[in-house]
Order: sequence, then structure tokens, then C-alpha cells
Amino acid sequence: MDAAGKNRSKYVKLARAIFVSGGALLLNALITLILAPLISETVGTEAYGFVTLAKNVASYAVIITSALNSFAARHIVIAYHKNDKREANVFFSSTVIGDMALGTGLFLIAIVGVLFLDRLLHVSPALVGDVKLLFLLVFLNFWLTTVSTAFSAAGHIRNKLDTVGAFKVLSYVCEAAVLILCYWLLPPQVHYVGWGLVVTALVIALGNMWLCRRYTPDLRPRLRDFSWQAIKRLVVDGVWTSLNSLGDNLNHGLDLLVCNLMLTPLSMGQLALSKTFYSVFGGMFILISSSFEPLYLKSYADGDKETLLGEFKLAMKLSGMLSNIFFAGFIALGMAFYRLWIPNEDIALIYTLTIINNLTTVPGGPMQPLYYIYVLTLRKKIPTLVTIAGGLLNVAGMYVLIRYTSLGIYAVVWTTAAVMAIINFGTNPLYMAHVLGLPWHTFYPNIIRNVISCGVLVAAFKGVMSLYTPSSWLGLALSVCALAVLGAGLHLLVVFQKDDWKRVMTMLKRRRAA
Repeated sequence: MDAAGKNRSKYVKLARAIFVSGGALLLNALITLILAPLISETVGTEAYGFVTLAKNVASYAVIITSALNSFAARHIVIAYHKNDKREANVFFSSTVIGDMALGTGLFLIAIVGVLFLDRLLHVSPALVGDVKLLFLLVFLNFWLTTVSTAFSAAGHIRNKLDTVGAFKVLSYVCEAAVLILCYWLLPPQVHYVGWGLVVTALVIALGNMWLCRRYTPDLRPRLRDFSWQAIKRLVVDGVWTSLNSLGDNLNHGLDLLVCNLMLTPLSMGQLALSKTFYSVFGGMFILISSSFEPLYLKSYADGDKETLLGEFKLAMKLSGMLSNIFFAGFIALGMAFYRLWIPNEDIALIYTLTIINNLTTVPGGPMQPLYYIYVLTLRKKIPTLVTIAGGLLNVAGMYVLIRYTSLGIYAVVWTTAAVMAIINFGTNPLYMAHVLGLPWHTFYPNIIRNVISCGVLVAAFKGVMSLYTPSSWLGLALSVCALAVLGAGLHLLVVFQKDDWKRVMTMLKRRRAA
């Protein structure tokens, strides 16, 4: 196959991976959107807050495992592409065995914590048993995910992320089936969410293992290939990722805990409802970024910096398009959606909290794919220190504003928005360009165009929706589809340059000729 054919093939695989993974993401979002009002209306808003809080607490354990896992795929894939199967197997086996030991140890510690949960958090007496079982199942989900992480390298090696996405779709279908059966046949309980997560993790784990056996049969976890030296290298490379995750949790993961301890469980539940769309936005960024990772790894392993930069810039534009459409769409349709979704809640408050929460997605959307630069270059120290400093400032700001002002729950969301704006605009773009040996301003034109695009989309969407306010789910769905098409067109007009359009036209001509 010639170079043009290879390029077409890799972008076809990329589009397929985005399409399938996007379907999985939408299915997961649909489950979340159905689940939130179901739990808040049958078990209570406080109970729904504990669902999100349990996931956040489990993410604290992920901080520890990320020291081992964050660079595992990088080392396995690059060694495999260099045809060094011995080194690939050493990293693979060391990761699998290390994850088994570390994940099991953390799960046992979590069990002890769950036993004393009602002494650590403010939990209504009627919810204690239910919430404890929820936390236990969420940590079982964490264990299953951890011990199967290394097997996901096969999808990156063979660029089979479309198949990975198919397994995710299957896992969410199974999750939905479990939740439907539980809430239909049994008295409403919040811990059913945990059973759904466990089933999801199990299906994905089995899928990753099947991919590994099918496409990289020479990668097998063997005790004889375990290497403390490999563990040491992974941990040394990954410790900064763990610290960076700590900073991310200080910026995003402690807000519900702060609400529980410093405000009220009801405030925690309201904030959790407002963060539902933030989790959807985050999934969209990860969708684009993860779909490009096999291309990044291949270009970096080949030393092709020009192609690598082009792939990063394309990912920025696509990720920015998705984030802008969702953000502007929520501003235009958010109140109509909340009236249909959670009519018995304080929707004006939750709508405002949602907008403030998602302000970080405007610069964060195009920035998300660029974070893989730190994985490729093993340069994590400076950005990690910046993230931790921002997280500490965020937590301190929350405490001071809650304690000494009347802002209440608004203090929690505004401090995060302010800190993340500084990080996304002021520090990361500069250092990302620096570690790639590029001019300091390399990524700013795309970020600025994305912000302009977001402003254009907000104005256009508000203008269109001033003519019509949907009052039914069908009307809302049709409005979403119309705005998505309009938003995609407007975004491409703003962010695409002449070279981008020429590249697209060339690809289309080649595709017709083929």
C-alpha cells in the first residue's frame, strides 16, 4: 500500500473508532440521564449525590494505580512497534502482576473504609446500609478495571479502538439491562448503580483480554517476565501522573465532599445533578483524544514530528467542535431540558451551577487531546506542579469563600472555574509547545479560534431558540439535532483554515477515485 493509501486507511479507522466510541458514550450518557431523576425522585436527591461521590472517592484510589498504569501502554506499544517483543512482554507482564497486587490491596483497604463510612460522612440513617453497599460495589468496579488495564494495549497496537468501542457499547447495554431489571422488579435502592458498574467493568475487561489474545497473541502475562526494573521505570515515569491526578481531584473531585461536610447533603445532591453534563463533556473530550492515541504513538515512534503536530491540531479542532456544540446547546436548551428531566428540583439553581461548571470546557475542549504530549515525551513534572498548586488554591478558595462569605454552593463552582481558566489559558499551552520544541504560540491560534467559535455558537443558538421553546422530549430532541448541524457548520467555518479545507477536499477526491 502506498503512502496515500496508508493515510486513508488510518483516518478511516480513526473515523470508525470515533463513531463507535461515540455511540458507546451516548449510550452511557443516556443511562446517566435516565438514572439521575429516577434515583432523586424515588430514593432522594441526597442519594444521587452519593452515587457521584462514590465514583469520586474511587478515583482517589486510581491516583495510586495511575503511577503504574499511566505509561504502561506507551512502553508496551512503542516496544511492540519497534519489534522488541521481549521488552513489550516484560512491561506487559510486570504491569499485569503489579496491578493485581496493587488493586487487591487497595480494595481490601476500601472494605475497611466502607465499614466505617457513616462515621466519615454525613449519611441519613435510612440510607446507611444502601450507601455502604454502593461504595463497596464501586470499589469492586475499580478492582476489575485496574487488573485488566494492561490488556487494553492490544487495541492501541493494532489500532482496533473501534472494536474497543464495540465492547463498550455491549457493556453499557448490559448495564442498562441490569438497572432496568433491578428498578423494575425490586424496591428502589441506590446501590443498584454499583451492580451496573460492576457488570460494565466485567464486560470491558473480558473484551480487552479477548483483543489481546486475538490480535497480540505473543503478549502473555508470565511470571518469568516480571521485572522489578520495569516496575521501577513505570512508577518513576508515572508518579508525576499520579500527582497530576491528585491535582485534578483537588480541582474537580473534592467539591462534592466539601458540600457534604461544609454545606448540606442536599447541596451535594444538587451539585451532583449539575455535574452530570460535565461528565458527558469530559467523555466527549476523551472520545476524541483516545481515538487519536494510536496515531500519536505511531508518529512519535517513527520520529515524524510534522505528522504528529498535524494530528494534534486536527484533534483540537474536532474536540473543540464537540465541546462548543454541547456548551452552547446547553445554554440555549438547558432550562427546557431541566423542566422535562427534573421538574421537581430547583432547576434555576442547577442550571446556573451547570453553566459555571462547564465554563472550563470552552478552553478545555481543544486542550484535552494535547495532554497526551506529556505521555509521549515523559515530561510531567512542571505541569503536575502547576496542577497541584491550582488544586490547593482551589480547595483553599472554597474553604475561605464558604466560611467567610454568603456565596454558599456558588463558592464551590466559581473557584474551580477561575483556577482551571488560568491553567488552560496560561500555562499548559506554553509548556506543551516547549516540550515538543515548537514556538511558544503554536497552539494558541487554535484555542483562540475555538473561543471565538463558542461565542458565535452561543449567539446563534440563543437567537434560533428565541423563536421556539421546546416543551416535549420530541421537540427537545429535534431542537438538539438542528442545533448540532448548525453548530458543526459554524464551528468549521470559524476554526478551519484554507489548508484544512484543501486537506479535506484532497481526501474526498482520493476516496472517490478509490
